[in-house]
Amino acid sequence: MASATAAEPATAADSPELGLRTSATDAAGRSRLDAYVRDRLEATGTPGAALAVVEGGRVVHERGFGEDARGRAVTPDTPFLWGSVSKPVTGLAVMQQVEAGRVDLDAPVRTYLPWFRLADRDVSDRITVRHLLTNTSGIPAAASGEIADRYDNTPGALADAARDLKKVAPAAGPGEVYAYSSAGYAALGALVEEVSGRPFGAYLHEKVFEPLGMKHAVATVQDFARERVAPGHRSVFGATVPFDVPYDTSGVPYGQVGGTVRDAARFTLAQLDGGRLDGRRVLSARGTAESQRGQVESELDRFGLGWSVGTLPGTGERMVWKDGSLPGYDAMVIMLPDSDRAVIVLQNAFHLLRAREFHDAAFGVTQMLSGVAPRTTSIDPVTAALPWATAALAVFLLLTLAAPALRRLPGRRAAARARSRRRIVATTTASAAAALAVAAFLWWLPSTLGGTVDMALLWLPDLGWGVVAAIGLALLLAVERTVLGALDLRRQGSGDGARPARATEREPEQHLAGPPEHGPTPGGH
Repeated sequence: MASATAAEPATAADSPELGLRTSATDAAGRSRLDAYVRDRLEATGTPGAALAVVEGGRVVHERGFGEDARGRAVTPDTPFLWGSVSKPVTGLAVMQQVEAGRVDLDAPVRTYLPWFRLADRDVSDRITVRHLLTNTSGIPAAASGEIADRYDNTPGALADAARDLKKVAPAAGPGEVYAYSSAGYAALGALVEEVSGRPFGAYLHEKVFEPLGMKHAVATVQDFARERVAPGHRSVFGATVPFDVPYDTSGVPYGQVGGTVRDAARFTLAQLDGGRLDGRRVLSARGTAESQRGQVESELDRFGLGWSVGTLPGTGERMVWKDGSLPGYDAMVIMLPDSDRAVIVLQNAFHLLRAREFHDAAFGVTQMLSGVAPRTTSIDPVTAALPWATAALAVFLLLTLAAPALRRLPGRRAAARARSRRRIVATTTASAAAALAVAAFLWWLPSTLGGTVDMALLWLPDLGWGVVAAIGLALLLAVERTVLGALDLRRQGSGDGARPARATEREPEQHLAGPPEHGPTPGGH
Protein backbone atom coordinates (compact mmCIF):
# COMPACT_ATOMS: atom_id res chain seq x y z
CA MET A 1 0.00 0.00 0.00
CA ALA A 2 1.74 3.08 -1.21
CA SER A 3 1.27 6.43 0.42
CA ALA A 4 1.22 9.69 -1.47
CA THR A 5 0.58 13.35 -0.95
CA ALA A 6 -0.82 15.43 -3.74
CA ALA A 7 0.81 18.78 -4.39
CA GLU A 8 -1.85 21.34 -5.14
CA PRO A 9 -1.24 23.80 -7.98
CA ALA A 10 -0.15 27.28 -7.02
CA THR A 11 -2.65 30.11 -7.18
CA ALA A 12 -2.25 33.85 -7.29
CA ALA A 13 -3.73 34.14 -3.83
CA ASP A 14 -1.03 31.82 -2.52
CA SER A 15 1.93 33.63 -4.05
CA PRO A 16 4.91 34.09 -1.71
CA GLU A 17 5.14 37.25 0.31
CA LEU A 18 8.42 38.32 1.84
CA GLY A 19 6.64 39.45 4.99
CA LEU A 20 5.44 35.89 5.61
CA ARG A 21 8.79 34.20 5.03
CA THR A 22 10.09 32.33 8.06
CA SER A 23 13.84 32.10 8.48
CA ALA A 24 15.50 29.03 9.93
CA THR A 25 18.64 31.01 10.69
CA ASP A 26 17.26 33.08 13.57
CA ALA A 27 15.80 32.01 16.90
CA ALA A 28 12.35 33.49 16.29
CA GLY A 29 12.01 31.76 12.93
CA ARG A 30 13.17 28.42 14.29
CA SER A 31 10.68 28.75 17.13
CA ARG A 32 7.83 29.23 14.66
CA LEU A 33 8.92 26.24 12.61
CA ASP A 34 9.17 24.06 15.71
CA ALA A 35 5.75 25.17 16.94
CA TYR A 36 4.19 24.25 13.60
CA VAL A 37 5.78 20.79 13.65
CA ARG A 38 4.61 20.19 17.21
CA ASP A 39 1.08 21.15 16.19
CA ARG A 40 1.10 18.64 13.33
CA LEU A 41 2.53 15.89 15.54
CA GLU A 42 -0.22 16.50 18.06
CA ALA A 43 -2.85 16.42 15.32
CA THR A 44 -1.70 12.99 14.12
CA GLY A 45 -0.86 11.57 17.54
CA THR A 46 2.76 11.03 16.56
CA PRO A 47 4.95 10.36 19.63
CA GLY A 48 8.27 11.49 18.15
CA ALA A 49 9.90 13.16 15.16
CA ALA A 50 13.07 14.84 13.95
CA LEU A 51 13.44 17.90 11.70
CA ALA A 52 16.35 19.23 9.67
CA VAL A 53 16.46 22.34 7.48
CA VAL A 54 19.17 22.78 4.85
CA GLU A 55 20.06 26.13 3.30
CA GLY A 56 23.07 27.31 1.38
CA GLY A 57 24.93 24.02 1.52
CA ARG A 58 24.64 23.45 5.27
CA VAL A 59 22.21 22.36 7.95
CA VAL A 60 20.84 25.54 9.55
CA HIS A 61 18.35 23.93 11.92
CA GLU A 62 17.82 20.50 13.40
CA ARG A 63 15.52 19.44 16.20
CA GLY A 64 14.03 16.38 17.88
CA PHE A 65 10.47 16.22 19.24
CA GLY A 66 8.82 13.86 21.72
CA GLU A 67 10.06 10.37 22.42
CA ASP A 68 10.51 6.95 20.86
CA ALA A 69 8.65 3.76 21.72
CA ARG A 70 11.20 2.96 24.43
CA GLY A 71 10.64 6.26 26.21
CA ARG A 72 13.87 7.88 25.03
CA ALA A 73 13.81 11.54 23.97
CA VAL A 74 14.05 11.92 20.20
CA THR A 75 17.10 13.92 19.09
CA PRO A 76 18.78 14.57 15.72
CA ASP A 77 20.77 11.39 16.46
CA THR A 78 17.69 9.15 16.84
CA PRO A 79 17.47 6.54 14.05
CA PHE A 80 14.29 5.99 12.04
CA LEU A 81 13.41 3.81 9.07
CA TRP A 82 12.82 5.89 5.95
CA GLY A 83 10.33 3.82 3.95
CA SER A 84 10.28 4.77 0.28
CA VAL A 85 12.89 7.48 0.74
CA SER A 86 15.02 4.35 0.19
CA LYS A 87 14.12 4.53 -3.51
CA PRO A 88 16.26 7.61 -4.35
CA VAL A 89 19.12 5.87 -2.51
CA THR A 90 18.63 2.85 -4.76
CA GLY A 91 18.39 5.17 -7.77
CA LEU A 92 21.79 6.60 -6.83
CA ALA A 93 23.29 3.10 -6.56
CA VAL A 94 21.98 2.17 -10.01
CA MET A 95 23.28 5.43 -11.52
CA GLN A 96 26.72 4.70 -10.04
CA GLN A 97 26.72 1.43 -11.99
CA VAL A 98 25.62 3.31 -15.10
CA GLU A 99 28.51 5.76 -14.76
CA ALA A 100 30.90 2.88 -14.12
CA GLY A 101 29.88 1.42 -17.48
CA ARG A 102 28.38 -1.73 -16.00
CA VAL A 103 24.72 -0.87 -16.65
CA ASP A 104 22.84 0.81 -19.50
CA LEU A 105 19.62 2.51 -18.39
CA ASP A 106 17.85 1.53 -21.60
CA ALA A 107 19.05 -2.08 -21.77
CA PRO A 108 16.71 -4.92 -20.79
CA VAL A 109 16.89 -5.90 -17.15
CA ARG A 110 17.52 -9.51 -18.24
CA THR A 111 20.87 -8.37 -19.62
CA TYR A 112 22.05 -8.18 -16.02
CA LEU A 113 19.57 -10.51 -14.31
CA PRO A 114 18.97 -13.42 -16.71
CA TRP A 115 16.48 -14.96 -14.29
CA PHE A 116 14.33 -11.82 -14.08
CA ARG A 117 10.81 -12.37 -15.35
CA LEU A 118 7.14 -11.69 -14.79
CA ALA A 119 4.37 -14.15 -15.54
CA ASP A 120 4.49 -12.92 -19.17
CA ARG A 121 7.92 -13.76 -20.63
CA ASP A 122 7.54 -11.47 -23.65
CA VAL A 123 6.86 -8.44 -21.45
CA SER A 124 9.76 -9.41 -19.18
CA ASP A 125 12.17 -9.40 -22.10
CA ARG A 126 11.24 -5.78 -22.94
CA ILE A 127 11.50 -4.23 -19.45
CA THR A 128 14.51 -1.95 -19.18
CA VAL A 129 16.38 -0.63 -16.16
CA ARG A 130 14.86 2.81 -16.75
CA HIS A 131 11.37 1.30 -16.77
CA LEU A 132 11.96 -0.07 -13.27
CA LEU A 133 13.39 3.22 -12.00
CA THR A 134 10.48 5.26 -13.35
CA ASN A 135 7.75 2.77 -12.34
CA THR A 136 6.71 2.20 -15.94
CA SER A 137 7.69 -1.47 -16.25
CA GLY A 138 4.12 -2.75 -16.33
CA ILE A 139 4.49 -4.29 -12.86
CA PRO A 140 1.17 -3.50 -11.13
CA ALA A 141 1.12 -1.54 -7.90
CA ALA A 142 -0.57 -4.49 -6.20
CA ALA A 143 2.55 -6.60 -6.82
CA SER A 144 3.96 -5.08 -3.66
CA GLY A 145 1.62 -7.45 -1.84
CA GLU A 146 3.55 -10.37 -3.35
CA ILE A 147 7.02 -8.94 -2.81
CA ALA A 148 7.07 -6.46 0.06
CA ASP A 149 6.97 -6.67 3.88
CA ARG A 150 8.47 -10.16 4.21
CA TYR A 151 10.71 -9.42 7.18
CA ASP A 152 13.20 -11.86 5.71
CA ASN A 153 16.83 -11.62 6.81
CA THR A 154 18.11 -14.90 5.41
CA PRO A 155 21.03 -14.88 2.94
CA GLY A 156 19.76 -14.10 -0.56
CA ALA A 157 16.47 -12.68 0.76
CA LEU A 158 16.49 -9.75 -1.68
CA ALA A 159 17.09 -11.91 -4.76
CA ASP A 160 14.45 -14.38 -3.55
CA ALA A 161 11.90 -11.56 -3.32
CA ALA A 162 12.75 -10.33 -6.81
CA ARG A 163 12.52 -13.86 -8.22
CA ASP A 164 8.95 -14.09 -6.99
CA LEU A 165 7.98 -11.52 -9.60
CA LYS A 166 7.55 -14.54 -11.87
CA LYS A 167 4.15 -14.98 -10.20
CA VAL A 168 3.04 -11.44 -11.12
CA ALA A 169 1.07 -10.79 -14.29
CA PRO A 170 1.94 -7.42 -15.89
CA ALA A 171 -0.78 -4.78 -15.90
CA ALA A 172 0.52 -3.14 -19.09
CA GLY A 173 3.39 -3.22 -21.53
CA PRO A 174 6.73 -1.62 -20.61
CA GLY A 175 6.64 2.17 -20.89
CA GLU A 176 2.86 2.34 -21.36
CA VAL A 177 1.61 3.42 -17.93
CA TYR A 178 2.94 4.61 -14.58
CA ALA A 179 2.25 2.35 -11.58
CA TYR A 180 4.10 2.97 -8.32
CA SER A 181 5.94 -0.25 -7.52
CA SER A 182 8.09 -1.30 -4.61
CA ALA A 183 8.43 -4.66 -6.35
CA GLY A 184 10.35 -3.09 -9.24
CA TYR A 185 12.83 -1.54 -6.83
CA ALA A 186 13.44 -4.96 -5.26
CA ALA A 187 14.57 -6.10 -8.72
CA LEU A 188 16.85 -3.04 -8.98
CA GLY A 189 18.49 -3.93 -5.68
CA ALA A 190 19.09 -7.47 -6.94
CA LEU A 191 20.55 -6.00 -10.14
CA VAL A 192 23.05 -3.90 -8.14
CA GLU A 193 24.01 -6.99 -6.16
CA GLU A 194 24.59 -8.93 -9.37
CA VAL A 195 26.72 -6.38 -11.22
CA SER A 196 28.69 -5.22 -8.15
CA GLY A 197 29.20 -8.64 -6.62
CA ARG A 198 28.24 -7.28 -3.19
CA PRO A 199 25.17 -7.66 -0.96
CA PHE A 200 23.04 -4.58 -1.45
CA GLY A 201 23.40 -3.29 2.11
CA ALA A 202 27.19 -3.72 2.03
CA TYR A 203 27.30 -1.91 -1.32
CA LEU A 204 25.39 1.06 0.08
CA HIS A 205 27.78 1.34 3.01
CA GLU A 206 30.84 1.27 0.79
CA LYS A 207 29.65 3.48 -2.07
CA VAL A 208 27.08 5.81 -0.51
CA PHE A 209 27.00 5.99 3.28
CA GLU A 210 30.72 6.05 4.05
CA PRO A 211 31.67 8.60 1.35
CA LEU A 212 28.84 10.89 2.50
CA GLY A 213 29.60 10.52 6.21
CA MET A 214 26.22 8.93 6.99
CA LYS A 215 27.57 7.40 10.19
CA HIS A 216 24.36 5.92 11.54
CA ALA A 217 22.74 4.79 8.30
CA VAL A 218 20.87 1.48 8.34
CA ALA A 219 20.84 -1.01 5.48
CA THR A 220 21.46 -4.38 7.15
CA VAL A 221 20.00 -6.33 10.05
CA GLN A 222 23.31 -5.74 11.86
CA ASP A 223 22.91 -1.97 11.43
CA PHE A 224 19.36 -2.20 12.75
CA ALA A 225 20.57 -3.93 15.92
CA ARG A 226 23.63 -1.71 16.37
CA GLU A 227 21.67 1.52 16.08
CA ARG A 228 18.95 0.18 18.40
CA VAL A 229 16.17 1.37 16.12
CA ALA A 230 13.06 1.70 18.27
CA PRO A 231 9.69 0.34 17.13
CA GLY A 232 7.40 2.66 15.26
CA HIS A 233 3.72 3.21 15.99
CA ARG A 234 0.44 2.35 14.32
CA SER A 235 -3.06 3.62 15.04
CA VAL A 236 -5.62 1.22 16.53
CA PHE A 237 -9.09 2.75 16.89
CA GLY A 238 -7.53 6.18 17.35
CA ALA A 239 -4.90 5.08 19.89
CA THR A 240 -1.22 5.22 18.92
CA VAL A 241 0.42 1.90 19.83
CA PRO A 242 3.99 0.62 19.31
CA PHE A 243 4.57 -1.84 16.49
CA ASP A 244 7.67 -3.96 17.00
CA VAL A 245 8.68 -6.07 14.00
CA PRO A 246 12.02 -7.41 12.76
CA TYR A 247 14.15 -5.71 10.16
CA ASP A 248 13.54 -6.72 6.54
CA THR A 249 16.70 -7.24 4.48
CA SER A 250 14.59 -8.19 1.47
CA GLY A 251 13.07 -4.69 1.49
CA VAL A 252 16.17 -2.47 1.63
CA PRO A 253 15.98 -1.14 -1.96
CA TYR A 254 12.41 0.10 -1.64
CA GLY A 255 11.74 0.73 2.04
CA GLN A 256 14.20 -0.41 4.69
CA VAL A 257 17.03 2.12 4.46
CA GLY A 258 17.15 4.16 7.64
CA GLY A 259 19.23 6.43 9.79
CA THR A 260 19.10 9.69 11.71
CA VAL A 261 17.84 13.00 10.38
CA ARG A 262 21.50 14.04 10.18
CA ASP A 263 22.20 11.08 7.89
CA ALA A 264 19.24 12.04 5.72
CA ALA A 265 20.45 15.65 5.64
CA ARG A 266 23.89 14.59 4.41
CA PHE A 267 22.35 12.53 1.62
CA THR A 268 20.20 15.54 0.71
CA LEU A 269 23.15 17.95 0.76
CA ALA A 270 24.92 15.77 -1.79
CA GLN A 271 21.81 15.76 -3.98
CA LEU A 272 21.66 19.56 -3.89
CA ASP A 273 25.36 19.85 -4.78
CA GLY A 274 25.32 17.64 -7.85
CA GLY A 275 26.36 14.40 -6.17
CA ARG A 276 29.15 15.84 -4.02
CA LEU A 277 29.65 16.51 -0.31
CA ASP A 278 32.72 17.69 1.57
CA GLY A 279 34.88 17.18 -1.50
CA ARG A 280 33.77 13.57 -2.06
CA ARG A 281 31.69 12.71 -5.10
CA VAL A 282 29.24 9.80 -5.22
CA LEU A 283 27.74 10.69 -8.63
CA SER A 284 28.43 13.16 -11.40
CA ALA A 285 26.48 16.40 -11.59
CA ARG A 286 24.99 15.18 -14.87
CA GLY A 287 23.92 11.87 -13.35
CA THR A 288 22.39 13.66 -10.36
CA ALA A 289 20.45 16.00 -12.64
CA GLU A 290 19.19 13.02 -14.65
CA SER A 291 17.94 11.38 -11.45
CA GLN A 292 16.06 14.53 -10.48
CA ARG A 293 14.54 15.13 -13.92
CA GLY A 294 10.85 14.36 -14.13
CA GLN A 295 10.77 11.70 -16.85
CA VAL A 296 7.22 10.32 -16.74
CA GLU A 297 3.83 11.51 -15.57
CA SER A 298 2.76 10.01 -12.26
CA GLU A 299 -0.50 10.24 -10.33
CA LEU A 300 0.89 13.24 -8.43
CA ASP A 301 3.66 15.08 -10.25
CA ARG A 302 6.31 13.68 -12.55
CA PHE A 303 8.67 10.90 -11.57
CA GLY A 304 12.39 10.67 -12.12
CA LEU A 305 14.86 7.98 -11.11
CA GLY A 306 13.54 7.52 -7.60
CA TRP A 307 12.39 11.13 -7.03
CA SER A 308 9.05 12.86 -7.53
CA VAL A 309 9.37 16.17 -9.34
CA GLY A 310 6.83 19.00 -9.25
CA THR A 311 6.26 22.44 -7.75
CA LEU A 312 5.88 23.52 -4.14
CA PRO A 313 2.19 24.21 -3.44
CA GLY A 314 1.56 27.94 -3.20
CA THR A 315 4.82 29.04 -4.83
CA GLY A 316 5.30 27.42 -8.22
CA GLU A 317 8.94 26.77 -7.28
CA ARG A 318 10.48 23.57 -8.63
CA MET A 319 10.40 20.85 -5.99
CA VAL A 320 12.21 17.49 -5.96
CA TRP A 321 10.84 15.32 -3.18
CA LYS A 322 10.12 11.86 -1.88
CA ASP A 323 7.82 10.60 0.83
CA GLY A 324 8.31 7.24 2.46
CA SER A 325 6.23 5.20 4.85
CA LEU A 326 6.32 1.87 6.62
CA PRO A 327 3.92 0.43 9.17
CA GLY A 328 5.06 2.59 12.08
CA TYR A 329 7.31 5.17 10.35
CA ASP A 330 7.02 8.13 8.01
CA ALA A 331 9.73 10.16 6.26
CA MET A 332 9.79 13.10 3.89
CA VAL A 333 12.59 14.82 2.00
CA ILE A 334 11.71 17.99 0.08
CA MET A 335 14.35 19.82 -1.97
CA LEU A 336 14.05 23.22 -3.65
CA PRO A 337 17.12 23.10 -5.91
CA ASP A 338 16.69 26.66 -7.23
CA SER A 339 16.82 28.01 -3.66
CA ASP A 340 19.43 25.50 -2.45
CA ARG A 341 17.05 24.62 0.35
CA ALA A 342 15.65 21.37 1.75
CA VAL A 343 13.49 20.09 4.59
CA ILE A 344 13.65 16.62 6.12
CA VAL A 345 11.08 15.30 8.61
CA LEU A 346 11.22 11.80 10.10
CA GLN A 347 8.36 10.49 12.25
CA ASN A 348 7.89 7.34 14.33
CA ALA A 349 4.23 6.79 13.47
CA PHE A 350 2.07 6.46 10.37
CA HIS A 351 -1.52 5.91 9.30
CA LEU A 352 -2.03 5.02 5.65
CA LEU A 353 -5.43 6.72 5.34
CA ARG A 354 -4.08 9.90 6.95
CA ALA A 355 -0.87 10.17 4.92
CA ARG A 356 -1.54 13.74 3.88
CA GLU A 357 -1.82 14.82 7.52
CA PHE A 358 1.53 13.23 8.34
CA HIS A 359 3.17 14.88 5.35
CA ASP A 360 1.86 18.30 6.34
CA ALA A 361 4.81 18.68 8.71
CA ALA A 362 7.43 18.69 5.94
CA PHE A 363 5.33 20.50 3.34
CA GLY A 364 4.24 23.14 5.84
CA VAL A 365 7.79 23.91 7.02
CA THR A 366 8.93 24.20 3.40
CA GLN A 367 6.06 26.57 2.64
CA MET A 368 6.85 28.71 5.69
CA LEU A 369 10.47 29.00 4.54
CA SER A 370 9.20 30.07 1.11
CA GLY A 371 6.85 32.72 2.44
CA VAL A 372 3.44 31.09 2.11
CA ALA A 373 1.01 29.93 4.74
CA PRO A 374 1.56 26.29 5.68
CA ARG A 375 -1.12 23.80 4.86
CA THR A 376 -2.99 21.99 7.62
CA THR A 377 -5.13 19.01 6.74
CA SER A 378 -8.08 18.07 8.92
CA ILE A 379 -8.86 14.44 9.60
CA ASP A 380 -11.39 12.94 7.21
CA PRO A 381 -14.48 11.85 9.20
CA VAL A 382 -14.86 8.81 6.96
CA THR A 383 -11.29 7.76 7.72
CA ALA A 384 -11.93 8.08 11.45
CA ALA A 385 -15.21 6.17 11.25
CA LEU A 386 -14.13 3.34 8.93
CA PRO A 387 -12.50 1.05 11.55
CA TRP A 388 -15.48 1.50 13.88
CA ALA A 389 -17.87 0.81 11.00
CA THR A 390 -16.18 -2.49 10.13
CA ALA A 391 -16.14 -3.47 13.82
CA ALA A 392 -19.85 -2.64 14.11
CA LEU A 393 -20.56 -4.70 10.99
CA ALA A 394 -18.70 -7.64 12.53
CA VAL A 395 -20.78 -7.35 15.71
CA PHE A 396 -23.99 -7.17 13.67
CA LEU A 397 -23.01 -10.28 11.71
CA LEU A 398 -22.18 -12.09 14.95
CA LEU A 399 -25.60 -11.28 16.41
CA THR A 400 -27.28 -12.33 13.18
CA LEU A 401 -25.33 -15.57 13.25
CA ALA A 402 -26.41 -16.24 16.84
CA ALA A 403 -30.06 -15.26 16.27
CA PRO A 404 -31.38 -18.79 15.55
CA ALA A 405 -29.93 -20.03 18.84
CA LEU A 406 -31.25 -17.01 20.73
CA ARG A 407 -34.72 -17.60 19.33
CA ARG A 408 -36.05 -20.93 20.59
CA LEU A 409 -35.55 -23.68 18.02
CA PRO A 410 -38.96 -25.32 18.74
CA GLY A 411 -40.54 -22.07 17.57
CA ARG A 412 -38.43 -22.22 14.42
CA ARG A 413 -39.72 -25.75 13.73
CA ALA A 414 -43.31 -24.58 13.95
CA ALA A 415 -42.57 -21.61 11.69
CA ALA A 416 -40.91 -23.89 9.16
CA ARG A 417 -44.02 -26.10 8.95
CA ALA A 418 -46.14 -23.00 8.37
CA ARG A 419 -44.08 -21.88 5.35
CA SER A 420 -44.23 -23.26 1.85
CA ARG A 421 -41.24 -25.03 0.37
CA ARG A 422 -40.93 -22.28 -2.25
CA ARG A 423 -40.75 -19.60 0.41
CA ILE A 424 -38.11 -21.53 2.39
CA VAL A 425 -35.95 -21.90 -0.72
CA ALA A 426 -36.35 -18.22 -1.63
CA THR A 427 -35.52 -16.84 1.83
CA THR A 428 -32.59 -19.23 2.29
CA THR A 429 -31.12 -18.34 -1.10
CA ALA A 430 -31.56 -14.61 -0.51
CA SER A 431 -30.00 -14.59 2.96
CA ALA A 432 -27.05 -16.80 1.94
CA ALA A 433 -26.46 -14.71 -1.19
CA ALA A 434 -26.56 -11.48 0.83
CA ALA A 435 -23.99 -12.85 3.29
CA LEU A 436 -21.70 -13.95 0.45
CA ALA A 437 -22.06 -10.55 -1.20
CA VAL A 438 -20.98 -8.84 2.03
CA ALA A 439 -17.94 -11.14 2.26
CA ALA A 440 -17.00 -10.45 -1.36
CA PHE A 441 -17.35 -6.70 -0.89
CA LEU A 442 -15.15 -6.73 2.19
CA TRP A 443 -12.53 -8.84 0.40
CA TRP A 444 -12.54 -6.31 -2.43
CA LEU A 445 -12.44 -3.25 -0.15
CA PRO A 446 -8.64 -3.17 0.49
CA SER A 447 -8.00 -3.15 -3.26
CA THR A 448 -9.50 0.36 -3.37
CA LEU A 449 -6.46 1.39 -1.30
CA GLY A 450 -4.08 -0.41 -3.67
CA GLY A 451 -3.57 -3.41 -1.42
CA THR A 452 -4.87 -6.71 -0.12
CA VAL A 453 -6.44 -7.95 3.11
CA ASP A 454 -2.98 -9.04 4.31
CA MET A 455 -1.63 -5.55 3.68
CA ALA A 456 -4.58 -4.02 5.51
CA LEU A 457 -3.75 -6.16 8.54
CA LEU A 458 -0.19 -4.82 8.48
CA TRP A 459 -0.80 -1.16 7.67
CA LEU A 460 -4.30 -0.61 9.14
CA PRO A 461 -4.68 -3.21 11.91
CA ASP A 462 -8.01 -1.99 13.28
CA LEU A 463 -9.60 -1.84 9.84
CA GLY A 464 -7.86 -5.04 8.75
CA TRP A 465 -9.02 -7.14 11.69
CA GLY A 466 -12.51 -5.71 11.39
CA VAL A 467 -12.59 -6.73 7.73
CA VAL A 468 -11.23 -10.21 8.46
CA ALA A 469 -13.70 -10.78 11.29
CA ALA A 470 -16.61 -9.55 9.19
CA ILE A 471 -15.59 -11.72 6.21
CA GLY A 472 -15.34 -14.80 8.41
CA LEU A 473 -18.69 -14.14 10.08
CA ALA A 474 -20.38 -13.42 6.74
CA LEU A 475 -19.16 -16.75 5.36
CA LEU A 476 -20.31 -18.57 8.49
CA LEU A 477 -23.67 -16.83 8.19
CA ALA A 478 -24.04 -18.03 4.60
CA VAL A 479 -23.28 -21.61 5.69
CA GLU A 480 -25.59 -21.38 8.69
CA ARG A 481 -28.54 -20.07 6.63
CA THR A 482 -28.01 -22.77 4.01
CA VAL A 483 -27.97 -25.53 6.65
CA LEU A 484 -31.00 -24.09 8.46
CA GLY A 485 -32.85 -23.81 5.17
CA ALA A 486 -32.17 -27.48 4.42
CA LEU A 487 -33.39 -28.45 7.88
CA ASP A 488 -36.53 -26.33 7.43
CA LEU A 489 -37.29 -28.11 4.17
CA ARG A 490 -36.86 -31.45 5.90
CA ARG A 491 -39.11 -30.46 8.81
CA GLN A 492 -41.72 -28.98 6.53
CA GLY A 493 -41.79 -32.15 4.49
CA SER A 494 -41.99 -34.43 7.51
CA GLY A 495 -44.76 -32.26 8.99
CA ASP A 496 -46.93 -32.65 5.85
CA GLY A 497 -46.72 -36.43 5.98
CA ALA A 498 -47.29 -36.85 9.71
CA ARG A 499 -50.82 -35.49 10.05
CA PRO A 500 -52.63 -38.18 8.01
CA ALA A 501 -50.72 -40.89 9.86
CA ARG A 502 -51.86 -39.65 13.27
CA ALA A 503 -55.45 -39.38 12.11
CA THR A 504 -55.39 -42.99 10.83
CA GLU A 505 -54.05 -44.19 14.17
CA ARG A 506 -56.95 -42.60 16.07
CA GLU A 507 -59.73 -44.04 13.88
CA PRO A 508 -59.73 -47.63 15.25
CA GLU A 509 -59.97 -46.34 18.84
CA GLN A 510 -63.00 -44.25 17.94
CA HIS A 511 -64.65 -47.25 16.19
CA LEU A 512 -64.21 -49.54 19.19
CA ALA A 513 -65.68 -47.00 21.59
CA GLY A 514 -68.63 -46.33 19.37
CA PRO A 515 -69.86 -43.00 18.08
CA PRO A 516 -70.76 -40.37 20.65
CA GLU A 517 -74.39 -39.64 21.19
CA HIS A 518 -73.91 -35.90 21.04
CA GLY A 519 -71.23 -33.44 19.94
CA PRO A 520 -69.11 -33.00 16.93
CA THR A 521 -67.27 -35.74 15.14
CA PRO A 522 -63.50 -36.06 15.61
CA GLY A 523 -61.61 -33.35 13.84
CA GLY A 524 -64.61 -31.09 13.62
CA HIS A 525 -63.02 -28.09 15.41
